[in-house]
Amino acid sequence: MFKINWKLVFSFWATLFIPSLYLLNIYLAFVFSNTFDATFQLKFLGIILSFTGIIFWITSYFNLGHSFGVIPQKQKRVKKGLYKYFNHPMYMAIFITFLGISIANASWQGLIFLNLIIIPLLFVRAYFEDKNLS
Repeated sequence: MFKINWKLVFSFWATLFIPSLYLLNIYLAFVFSNTFDATFQLKFLGIILSFTGIIFWITSYFNLGHSFGVIPQKQKRVKKGLYKYFNHPMYMAIFITFLGISIANASWQGLIFLNLIIIPLLFVRAYFEDKNLS
């Protein structure tokens, strides 16, 4: 008899779903751009935030090495690179990147989605990650 490994099924769908939410935030920020009045300086700040977030994101990814995963696994806590100074630098980077994209595009929809969907998702992921790390 065939037995379904539900943990593997959940892991597969979560690996597809979570990055899709990130892409949806980018999509909303671009499609619904200029929904608030932003000065050149504010848009420039958004671009700087986005690039800073992306650099943080890539750096934290390389700091994680083989420990990277969309679904938290039981493993040792990484304590090198950015992880020496921050508990969840990748989640901070994701937030900073999407905040910057939404500001650069002057998108209320991007900011609302960031606050209602992405930030709670990052907190939930951080919570479960902390429970699994030693």
